[in-house]
Amino acid sequence: DMVAMPVTVSASAKSALEKAIKQREEQGEGDQGDGKVKVGTQCKNNSCTKCYADEASLSQECLYHPGAPVFHEGYKYWSCCKKKKTTDFSEFLSFTGCTRGTCVFTDDPTKKKKALCRYDFFQQGPQVTLSIYAKKVHPEQCEFQISATRLKLFICFDFVNTFALDLELAGRVRPNECKVEILGPKVEIVLKKGDGSAWTELGNSLMTEDD
Repeated sequence: DMVAMPVTVSASAKSALEKAIKQREEQGEGDQGDGKVKVGTQCKNNSCTKCYADEASLSQECLYHPGAPVFHEGYKYWSCCKKKKTTDFSEFLSFTGCTRGTCVFTDDPTKKKKALCRYDFFQQGPQVTLSIYAKKVHPEQCEFQISATRLKLFICFDFVNTFALDLELAGRVRPNECKVEILGPKVEIVLKKGDGSAWTELGNSLMTEDD
């Protein structure tokens, strides 16, 4: 059975989130407090790199991916472009959008969206440490679950972004000795190995395209 992992939030992570909440209340997401989009704000549509310059930017055309990012069996692709896959993260980010639309420069605060998070792991002695690079994490909206063979997590960060991971781990762990620490620039998950075996990978994804 899966159990909830204990979570510790660092002082720097708390401070960063509180500061972001205050700024959001004072200014509003993506604007300068007067309803206008801030110059230089990047389009919110997936894979569009255009930035806001003036009011004409609100009607400019962009190419974007309406689907969600999918990481499966080492491959990375967009759910709307299943035939175009790569194992390289940088190449994945450069994939040109498949749908024409209009640039969007403000977030809908009521709508969550899947986001990309870089993550990696290293092992030292009896433990494996997984780092997920997400800032302004909302602890009360996150879930971290573990069993002897499975890790499942859901992270909400930067108000509207979410990141999920569901893995069949490469080796067995001791669930009651695993823990989570939310730091300023990342979320760190420490897994205590069930034996002394070396892990060549973190594990296999159990995510489906609808997750």
